[in-house]
Amino acid sequence: MLVISPCSGTKRFDAVIGPNEIDSRERTELLREYPDAVASAAEMYTGREHEHIESAVQQLLKVANVDWRIISAGFGVLSAGTEIPSYECTFSEIEQVRQRAERMNLDVDTMTNNELVAAVSREKNIPQDLRQILAEGYDLVFVILGTKYLIAAQEALASVPEETTAFAFASKGSKKFIGDCYWIPATEEERSRLGTTWLELRGRELLTLAQNIRNEEHFEQLRDAPEKAKKLSMS
Repeated sequence: MLVISPCSGTKRFDAVIGPNEIDSRERTELLREYPDAVASAAEMYTGREHEHIESAVQQLLKVANVDWRIISAGFGVLSAGTEIPSYECTFSEIEQVRQRAERMNLDVDTMTNNELVAAVSREKNIPQDLRQILAEGYDLVFVILGTKYLIAAQEALASVPEETTAFAFASKGSKKFIGDCYWIPATEEERSRLGTTWLELRGRELLTLAQNIRNEEHFEQLRDAPEKAKKLSMS
């Protein structure tokens, strides 16, 4: 399996760098400069959604091999164990994205907000790297991304290999960005039923689904009957 999730605004350490440094310097150089603010990607992010996803990954590891990739607006596609310094950078603040695009010499005046996100994402090699990762032949892929991060990944999600069954937990408004993935709704109905918050909803749904995949037979059923995923994410 492959799990693709976003970074979170809350982090283990206070931010020591911002977008300008991230885009102009090598990650390894920043690690050496700020050793006291370094952690793996899995440990750096501390948001509640991230914590649910981490618990889901541990649950899924009981029945399958699982790779976990985290999309960082600053550092691109990260493995869970990749070390990063604490930073402040997001795709959700469009003015920040616009400023980064200008520094990257992109023609910002001709782009919509969504096009700006997609363009900066390409500069960080996010869709390119995701496309290569998806080509590795996963049976199941779970995508847990908000709207702007789905836009950042959209080019890769639109070319999921035929042998792979991919699911995206997304709101109705984000459904158009999920590409070849099966849609698992993350709407008010699901939020109310799970008794959770909007910030936690997608992570809670993945964790619930993971807890329902208790053996290899359940794994096979989900791959062969993807329409059952919505029920498994809610029960």
